[in-house]
This record gives sequence, C-alpha cells and structure tokens, in this order.
Amino acid sequence: MGSRKARPKKPPLPADAAAITDEHELRPSATMTREVEAVTAEKLIASSMAGSVPGILAVPQALPTEPRALDDLAETAEAPSAPHVLIMDAAELLMANVGFAAVTEAEIAKAANLPVDVFRAHFADKAALLRALDERFCAQAIGVTDDATRSGIWDHASPRDVVEVAVRSILDVVLGRAALVRAVIASGDPEMLDGFRRVGAHMTARVTRVIAEMRDDDKPDERDVAFVFLLAVSLAHHAIMIGTEWSGFEFDRDDLYERVTRATRAYLDARRPPS
Repeated sequence: MGSRKARPKKPPLPADAAAITDEHELRPSATMTREVEAVTAEKLIASSMAGSVPGILAVPQALPTEPRALDDLAETAEAPSAPHVLIMDAAELLMANVGFAAVTEAEIAKAANLPVDVFRAHFADKAALLRALDERFCAQAIGVTDDATRSGIWDHASPRDVVEVAVRSILDVVLGRAALVRAVIASGDPEMLDGFRRVGAHMTARVTRVIAEMRDDDKPDERDVAFVFLLAVSLAHHAIMIGTEWSGFEFDRDDLYERVTRATRAYLDARRPPS
C-alpha cells in the first residue's frame, strides 16, 4: 500500500494578529490587511479640508474594544463576548492571515476560544458564516455612510470635496477588508454580491443627495458621480483579486490613492459643461 503524503502544516496565527497591518501590499497573495479606523463625519470634513482624507465607509478590522457592540444581523446590542460575535470576529482575523478557503471551522472556533460545537450551533457551515459576515459588512458600510452624509454636515465643503472623500472611502473599505471582500467575490454567490451592489447604490444616492443640497453651482452629474465610484471600486477589487502589477508596474496603497484621486478630478473637470 502506498504511503500517504503528509499534509503541510499551515503557518501558525501570530499571537497579536489584530495589531498587524499591511500598509502598502495590495497583491492578492498578501496575508494581512490594514486596520481601518472608523471616523465621524465631522473628522471627515476637517481632514478633507486639510488634504488628508480618511474614509466615509471605514469600519474596524480589529476585534471590538467597546464594552458593547451592535450585532447588525440580529439588530440587537450584544456584548463582544457573545459567541455569535466572537466567531465572526475570529473568522475575519483568520481569513486575513491564511485566507477563507484555507481556514477550517475548528480553527475559527479555537481562535474564538469556543468549542467547534458552538460554531455549528450558530452557523451551519463556513458558507453560512461567510454570508453572515457579508451581511454585517454591508450593514456597517450603509450605517456609517448614513452617518457621514447627514443633512447639513457638509455645508462648508464643495461637491468635489465630497466626491473625493467618498472615492478614498471606497478604496479604504475594500482594501481594509480585503480578505472578506475577496472571499465574497470568489464565492460568486449572487445574494452576497447583491449586498455589495446595495452598498454602492446606497452610497451613490446619499452622496448625490448631499451634493444636491449644496448651494455650489458647479455640481457633477449623478451619473458622473456613479462612474467615478465604479472606477474606484473596480480598481480596488482588481488590486485585491489580481494585483496592481497587471500592467507591468506595481503601485502601493498611497500611490494608488493619489492616482485615483487625480483621475477622479480630471474626469469631473472634463465633464464640466462648457461655460
């Protein structure tokens, strides 16, 4: 009887996985993602005026540190120690290091300090867990977008300021949650992909509503806003699925941000109606 080849062991998860960041690596082979800080709309305005633009859609990648957290799926406030929350948070950290396909249910349960039976009590399998992660991700993105586009808080900004902040935000949220976004895209699940579409459509509608409320006469067309958002998310998805070196040149995160922002400005300037 032929001998069975030993299965290669996966590299151990670093002890402080949440503290590891990946500031510039955009290739799909990257094993870790950057933690993205959630910020308030007021900070967004102040920083965009100063030239440093954080993200409208930024949501935390690390494990929760607040005493209580909102479980977006159940729409109830749950402690971060609730099994449902622990499993989801552990899964995101693990998939950022070894990939969703490679990680097992037992490894996720162990990372959450729970028996595997508890995992199966909450999720039928990894596919169900991924759907729950996708729903939570989309709910977080929509919620933060709503907070950052409240009426009146962009009174001292220009329409292009709002668009540029939103474009940088799209890059932040996709690159900051690269492992999860990659897993959802790779799954090909129509319902999960539709969740991404809902986020994009919602963000476009909210931003164009903010722009419509402005007194500025130089307002970009709604379809032009939608196009630059599509451009940003397409580049972000390409970066995490294939890599920026597709063209023979590699672009780090900061370079990608700068060039996409410049492309956005150039496109909107070119689309201005003749005076």
